[in-house]
Amino acid sequence: MNCELREPEPRHRHLKRYAAIKALEDIDPQDAAVICATFLDQIGAGFPRVDYWSDVRADADEWAFLANAAELECYIASALKRLENQALGINARKRTFAALWIAFTDDERRAFLARVDADGTFHGKGAA
Repeated sequence: MNCELREPEPRHRHLKRYAAIKALEDIDPQDAAVICATFLDQIGAGFPRVDYWSDVRADADEWAFLANAAELECYIASALKRLENQALGINARKRTFAALWIAFTDDERRAFLARVDADGTFHGKGAA
């Protein structure tokens, strides 16, 4: 007997997502918000733990593995803002940017660069 867990078929996942969205659309928006917030709270990683005597990078990797996409995006954005005025903050922001760049596909990199003009100004959604 094979007990190996397999990913559900993409079509099956799509149908389940569609059914969930339709169900949320059919109820009161406040109830839908409570359901979504409760679910995100249950699957989220919570706050990153702070242990000043541990391996911070390993702890961050562990927390990031458990965090949902919304948590990751919010903490990354807030951390980058906080680093702006810190000693060595530019080096940390460069390392973060390099990690983001490496995570992009070639097509995503080209699309990103297409939104930067000759003066280095970024245009489009997400621009400050």
